[in-house]
Amino acid sequence: MPVFKPVVITTTFPNQEEADKTGTLLLEKQLAACIQYETIQSQYLWEGKLCRDSEIRMLIKTARCHYAAIEKLIIQNHSYDCPQIIMQPVARGFKPYLKWLKQHTGL
Repeated sequence: MPVFKPVVITTTFPNQEEADKTGTLLLEKQLAACIQYETIQSQYLWEGKLCRDSEIRMLIKTARCHYAAIEKLIIQNHSYDCPQIIMQPVARGFKPYLKWLKQHTGL
């Protein structure tokens, strides 16, 4: 069994429907223990143009060993050509929460 290393993966979606579909798949496959959604405004450069859009930011609470599977699932269900997928390690956290996170990621 892999060593449990908690992480948070951040991605964005163009709408809530696409975010919900992906989040549900992640939870059903036990690749994540918790998904959070936020409506945000993003400003960025794309193909030489300055863009501004409303997006849904998804925070995925999971284990590092699931990153490759999560990335693959996001790409398969995403409408963007180049979605943001960023993993950040969790250096410390409330022990009971981290225990819950571990239990709900199939580890």
